[in-house]
Amino acid sequence: MTTEKSVNRDHYQRYGYTVWPNLVPKALIDNILNYYARDIVQSTQPFFRQSTYSYSKNELNEFGYVKESFLDIHEYHKYSEFSCSVREVLCGTEMQDALRQLLGDASNLVQSMLFDANTNTFPHQEWWYLDTIPNGNLIIAWIALEDIDERAGRFYVFPQTSENLDFHSDKSSISHQEWLHRIKTYVESHQDEMQAPALKQGDVLFLNSKTIHGSLQTIDPRFSRKSITAHYIPSAFEFGNLFKQKTITYKNYKTIHCYSAHPEYSIFNHLKFKFDRFLRSSPS
Repeated sequence: MTTEKSVNRDHYQRYGYTVWPNLVPKALIDNILNYYARDIVQSTQPFFRQSTYSYSKNELNEFGYVKESFLDIHEYHKYSEFSCSVREVLCGTEMQDALRQLLGDASNLVQSMLFDANTNTFPHQEWWYLDTIPNGNLIIAWIALEDIDERAGRFYVFPQTSENLDFHSDKSSISHQEWLHRIKTYVESHQDEMQAPALKQGDVLFLNSKTIHGSLQTIDPRFSRKSITAHYIPSAFEFGNLFKQKTITYKNYKTIHCYSAHPEYSIFNHLKFKFDRFLRSSPS
């Protein structure tokens, strides 16, 4: 007899993504949303942003949604109740059981994000930034914290782009912008292949690190797009990206290994980040 779990696994292996309906219990999502509204939205401290890759304070749009996304939300010490509620989902039984079904192994959490308003994410593949070593085995979980209205700008994927597509064979010389341009050109010529599922609260879209994905433009800013994105690698693999392996130190949450690359705001962390970024942009 074919089970829903085997269907999910087969679809993931064939198309590079799958949708797992109603995976995350409503009570766990309500905890996240309650702490988010109470502690995070109201905060006056800067947070590290996934969308701008810098520290900044919350800026709300006219409908009360935070414009910029948050990075590594599972590791906020100042807002421990919020981060604990996030880890209860990302490291919880439901999520880890689904990851074992898809990957055949326990999985380590290596990054998390939260989106309130849509940040109009450009089309890309994750493995330029994060992946396993050897490449191609990282999995992304996109978790709907509410019913995602199509007017909010839904998350999309391009099926089967995890196989036999090479936009970076010359990665030793290609720039990041040129790589993104190649993917954008591919997306524009394959619009009929785009899939933007109508996700309900608790649904999870899993995709492979090689699968092209992004978000559609917002049609009506009155609609939020509250969601969490988590990145996992099977425990048998090392962590890195297309260019190198990275040595990381995990923390343990119950039985799950967790890693955070972006510490929450302090004057020291802010200055250190600015100095490190200056060094990367000015190697001489």
